[in-house]
Amino acid sequence: MMNLIKNKFVLYSLILSFLGFLLATYLTILHYKNVIPPCTVTSGCETVLTSQYAQIGPIPLALLGSLFYLSLVIVCLLIMTNYKKLYLNAFYLLAVTGFIVSVALILIQQFLIHAFCQYCILSEVISTGIVILAALKYKESKKA
Repeated sequence: MMNLIKNKFVLYSLILSFLGFLLATYLTILHYKNVIPPCTVTSGCETVLTSQYAQIGPIPLALLGSLFYLSLVIVCLLIMTNYKKLYLNAFYLLAVTGFIVSVALILIQQFLIHAFCQYCILSEVISTGIVILAALKYKESKKA
């Protein structure tokens, strides 16, 4: 139990990462089925998800998102079960990288596509939450 309390920011990141993995995997599956998910909050899902920015070559960004979140899930589990500084550094690197990519994707939606996808925004909010938790974990680890 003490390990969970010590790693509460990692535990919360694990939960967010798992939710991000589910979201990105859902979008990946729909991509390969050629189905656009229903947009209930925004009206730009189809525009964003079918834009030239939705893929890097033949690879949908949603699949890269799934791999990103899965990596975070694995790293969080490693930190919680077999703590090593290497895993914590990987966690920080992934969190910051995910946040930078999220900012870039928001800017692409705003300034290049001129439309927003609610699923993409949710993923970007999850990434932001993870980087905040990573910063809190980093601050906490510097106190110890």
